[in-house]
Amino acid sequence: MRKFVAMAITLLTLSTAGAGVIYLPVQYEYGGAEKYYYGGNDPAVFARVERASQLHAVTRTGDQSTQPIRVYTDLLPYHSNAAVFAFTANDARNEAYRSVPRYFRKVDLRPMVPESKSAAEPKPAPTRGSGTIEIKPYVRPAADASPRRVLILPMPTAEQK
Repeated sequence: MRKFVAMAITLLTLSTAGAGVIYLPVQYEYGGAEKYYYGGNDPAVFARVERASQLHAVTRTGDQSTQPIRVYTDLLPYHSNAAVFAFTANDARNEAYRSVPRYFRKVDLRPMVPESKSAAEPKPAPTRGSGTIEIKPYVRPAADASPRRVLILPMPTAEQK
């Protein structure tokens, strides 16, 4: 009986584990010993920070706790430290969360999924191209070809009102 209960718990746990959704926090804090904050995704900023960290490591003589906070932003792309302009780590966090997509379309995920060889998967519908309109002439059906009576109601004149 114990084996049956253990097996049932295991099966229930495994069936719910596959349906889980994992949310990762947005990263805006980088660096090891010397932390810096950046909410964008420009590789040039990361390279510039790496060069500045190497230069700072050579010239460092003081305690790390006295080092100023380093914040980078896309609003000031070529500035070395936006903390000089009163940017804080919270500003970098807000910038990082602002760049997260709020929704997605399943079509956009298609390139990320490897192609399967399954025949059960439907093939995508052929596309005609973006922004095209197919124009066809209107042909009246044969049943509507017979003439019909038209009822004309005269509008009342100003004297009749």
